[in-house]
Amino acid sequence: MSATAQQAASMLRDVSARPRFGCKGPAAESWLHELGLAVPQPPNSWSCERGDILVARLASSEFLVESVAPEHARISEIAAALLDPGQRRAGLVPVLRQDLVLELAGARANDLLLETCNVNFAPLARGAESSAGPLVLTSMIGVGVTVIPRRTGGAVTYTIWCDPSFGHYLQSTLAGVASDLTREAVS
Repeated sequence: MSATAQQAASMLRDVSARPRFGCKGPAAESWLHELGLAVPQPPNSWSCERGDILVARLASSEFLVESVAPEHARISEIAAALLDPGQRRAGLVPVLRQDLVLELAGARANDLLLETCNVNFAPLARGAESSAGPLVLTSMIGVGVTVIPRRTGGAVTYTIWCDPSFGHYLQSTLAGVASDLTREAVS
């Protein structure tokens, strides 16, 4: 593949193995603060503590917490404690997170998103940062997804979460569209 085609291509990879947990309820935000996590204030936003723990506020009191580092034992330990009935606290409800998680990057990533989703992510990508930003709850080829654009190493990477029961369909369809976009770039 030529350098031009590589620049135009979209890269899609499965990062579902990253540790994550969810929680919600009136005590969720204060509990996350007690853990020392950076919690974003507005709904539908995210922050990334020290570049390795992403906290997404999905509504006023529901959160998704995920390690974006290869291994982060702390997140797994917190998730286990959250699910332990003996450690439950009033107003804090665990949310099982078994999402399929994909990362999409490359110069044609927004083209892929435009073909599969009704949201134009270009304005969000221009303002993307590495430490915080907005998230989008939408549907992509009929599948409910959560998407964040995040700047990593100068480029924008989109992280996409979806219900795992739709995972194969979403992943294979996005891979097919990415392949078509790459073929267009080579032609």
